[in-house]
Amino acid sequence: MISGNLLFVILIFAAVIIIAGWYFYRLKIRYRIGNEDFIDGLVSIIENDTDSAVKYLHSAATNDTSNIIAFTLLGDILRQNGESDKAKKIHISLLSRAFIKSSQKARVYKSLALDAFAENNFQKALEYINRTISLNGDKWSYDFAAEILEKMGRWNDAFDVLSKGGGSNEILALYKVEIGKEFIDDNPHKARIIFKDALKLDPNCLPAIVSLGDAYSSEGKLKDALEWWEKITANFPKKAMIVLDKIESAYYELGEFDNAKLLYRKILKSSPELEFIRLRLAKIYEKMGKIDTALKIIQQAPERTVGAAIYEIKLLCQTDGLQSIEKVIDEQLTKFGESKFVCKNCGYESDVPLWHCPKCDEWNSFNFSI
Repeated sequence: MISGNLLFVILIFAAVIIIAGWYFYRLKIRYRIGNEDFIDGLVSIIENDTDSAVKYLHSAATNDTSNIIAFTLLGDILRQNGESDKAKKIHISLLSRAFIKSSQKARVYKSLALDAFAENNFQKALEYINRTISLNGDKWSYDFAAEILEKMGRWNDAFDVLSKGGGSNEILALYKVEIGKEFIDDNPHKARIIFKDALKLDPNCLPAIVSLGDAYSSEGKLKDALEWWEKITANFPKKAMIVLDKIESAYYELGEFDNAKLLYRKILKSSPELEFIRLRLAKIYEKMGKIDTALKIIQQAPERTVGAAIYEIKLLCQTDGLQSIEKVIDEQLTKFGESKFVCKNCGYESDVPLWHCPKCDEWNSFNFSI
């Protein structure tokens, strides 16, 4: 006969087994639900359904509190929806988890860096991304660190970081240009050395070529400046407009403005389709009073564009003495001929050529057309 004490122990043991089994069963169900919701959340992210993604990821994180990536992604979506403060709180809370792995912590630091960046707290964003790099220095982290340093105007540091991360020579060359610009006025010789370093990284770096001319010009060495600026007209004629004003001003100061005409004729010989060159050349002859020559230049265009047609009408009006018509057309032509530099990535417009879009931070995204 089983004693009362032994029976009591058996009952307690049985109760523990039943409770443990029930608890394990519940955990298994919650884990399964959490796993399914996590997958549904990922699908919602791919489908760009952020509302559903938030719902599923929240459920996944609630049912499986060990799912660090679910919490991380949930915070990321909240940040993208403009709730960076909530995102930051979620991400910070994950760092105190005892079971968080080093790779997971690196991922959380990435999100925290993005949270801080969204709040324009670039110093904090840099601190977080540097922690990511110390744990897991992948290319994305180096690229983002460089982007943060761009925002802070720390071009030397940005160059060093991107170099370590295997960044493209094209962007590294542009960083060199930004570094060199700081010395154009006070130490143009040093600036030129830096610009030439940029060209070693990317021989086709237009900002470096333009800036080399600017550095020589700042010292009054206009002949040397022209040599660099004219490299663009020779090698990149379609983008020559970025230096034409500089070239004309330099020739004017040197008393050699006829060389501008020779240069434009040389460009048109190899690239007759470049209307902005044709219009500039015609305008020079117009100012000289040689209307017939200006007309001939315009009429020799391989394609009768709107710009060329308007200019031709303007010149014909001068020869026919229709001054009032000439004035109206001249006003329209001025508007038509204004240079517009538009970022192909975000549509930002600038009146001067830019290599780095101040709106979307894209490099080399501006078109060069009029």
